[in-house]
Amino acid sequence: MEKDRLFSVLSLFNYGLGALIGLLSVEALLKKRSSVPIYITLAIIIAGPLEDILVRSIQSRSGMPENIKDRYIALVDQLTSLGFLAFLLLAAINSID
Repeated sequence: MEKDRLFSVLSLFNYGLGALIGLLSVEALLKKRSSVPIYITLAIIIAGPLEDILVRSIQSRSGMPENIKDRYIALVDQLTSLGFLAFLLLAAINSID
């Protein structure tokens, strides 16, 4: 399998699994009134598709020096990691009985 095709297949599986987790999280919220899965889903969205969109947006900027792009990408990485961990912390706090 060539590299681009492998990347596409892996991306498809990642998004599919994320969507499945999202659906199960909504079901858990509606049936069990549990917010923990929603926090986990939000963490996944932040560290996955949201980060990808932001990084692609920065990379597509023409006329922006590469060193500035690199700094913005590093900032996005740090902020999305912080958001990811914050939602996991909320999940952990809310899972304590």
